[in-house]
Amino acid sequence: MKKIAIVGILGLMLTSGCKIKEATTAESRIVLPEEYQGVDKDTTLSIAQINWENYFQDPRLKTLIGSSLANNQDNLMTLERIKASRAIMKAAKAGLLPAVSGMAGASQRKFGEYTMDGVGNFDSNLSSTVPEDKRIPDPYKDFIIGASFEWELDVWGKLTNRKRAAVSRFMASEEMAKAVRTWLVSEVASNYYELLAIDAEINVLHENIRLQEIGLRLISELKEGGRANQLAVDQFEALVLNSKAQLEAKIREQRSTEYGLSRLVGNLEIPTNRIELDSAVERPRIREIGIPAQMLQYRPDVKEAEYQLQASRFDVNAAKAAFYPSINLFGMAGFNAFDFSKLFFNPASTAYQIGAGLTAPIFNRRQIQAEFEVAKADQRIALLEYEKRTLNAYLEVLDLVNQIQTLENQLKLKQYEVSVQQRSVENSNTLFSVGYANYLEVINAQSRALESAIELADLKASRLQANVQLYRALGGGWN
Repeated sequence: MKKIAIVGILGLMLTSGCKIKEATTAESRIVLPEEYQGVDKDTTLSIAQINWENYFQDPRLKTLIGSSLANNQDNLMTLERIKASRAIMKAAKAGLLPAVSGMAGASQRKFGEYTMDGVGNFDSNLSSTVPEDKRIPDPYKDFIIGASFEWELDVWGKLTNRKRAAVSRFMASEEMAKAVRTWLVSEVASNYYELLAIDAEINVLHENIRLQEIGLRLISELKEGGRANQLAVDQFEALVLNSKAQLEAKIREQRSTEYGLSRLVGNLEIPTNRIELDSAVERPRIREIGIPAQMLQYRPDVKEAEYQLQASRFDVNAAKAAFYPSINLFGMAGFNAFDFSKLFFNPASTAYQIGAGLTAPIFNRRQIQAEFEVAKADQRIALLEYEKRTLNAYLEVLDLVNQIQTLENQLKLKQYEVSVQQRSVENSNTLFSVGYANYLEVINAQSRALESAIELADLKASRLQANVQLYRALGGGWN
């Protein structure tokens, strides 16, 4: 009966892994077009392959970006996470090899005289066949030194798939680091260009305040001569005060943006040596953005999602292999004696053990089945994440192409508007001085000229920002 029970248990163990649902491989449904809508390809060389040092031209901006990559805390934390991921990968690789451990120990034990061990040891020492040097001491001492090993044979590929999953996650962590660096470079450039725009707006306000103060002095002189009233003086003075209030707000915004840029760079040095906004205008080369399929090779966030998807597939395979029996080899070898002087280099003290074991799930199949279902669900989630990032990346580039094209057209119109507004200010001043225009027309002309000049600075900054976002959308050029 015992033999029949043992055979039955072994049969259950061997067949426990047979009734397993197949692990289906999730495939992406996203197929990108062969080219970007509205973009004529000019060359096969995509600007996505250009790194930030060649993409941006301003040497001051390059210095800030270099400092941020060296000092920014978010970037440094990401590098530490890569080290942790590398350690996990190495541990997974080591799981395929035998676990060898050294062992050494010493103990002493006093057996009770009314115990099986105590009586047995006493009786053994009375035997005439036991030599004097092999008689068991009381209390009993035990010395051992040697090595042991355990090795799970990777018959079903469970350990191999775990190793592959760890490697994929390590590669994903490297792509995540590239994504963080791309974000950091784009944020530094974005904040820098925002500062240039604020600088330009401050200059516009200073110039307009100067012109408005001239107008205020003129209207005050006309009032003294009886050609204007106090209402006109008050209107001009209110216009000057409003512009000065805008200037204070812009100075506050300038200082906050400088602090934000210093925070990104990772030090307390506030960058004050900046070029003018017009000198920083760079026209994005949208005809050289490449083809959509290239984006999947260059975008770190898409590649990270792809590696995570690979890792999830290996997780499913490893979870499936958990249903099958595990074969383990184990053993030890060394020296073992109750007399320390006979422990080393004594053939009689040599001890060893070698064996094999077979384990398979019987009563915990539901737990393993749950882990298998979780792994499959994680795989589907990873696939959806990959599809989402792929779709978002493609649409993000399309949106930027549209922004750049319309910003170029809008910028030309706004530049012409600014020149017209400046001419209207000159004409209104001339007409007012000879009595053919009233003070309200002068005030309106100056106000609209100020607004259009500030809007022009904002548009120039928006074009630069679109250029930065295009760099980010194309992956950062880390390949």
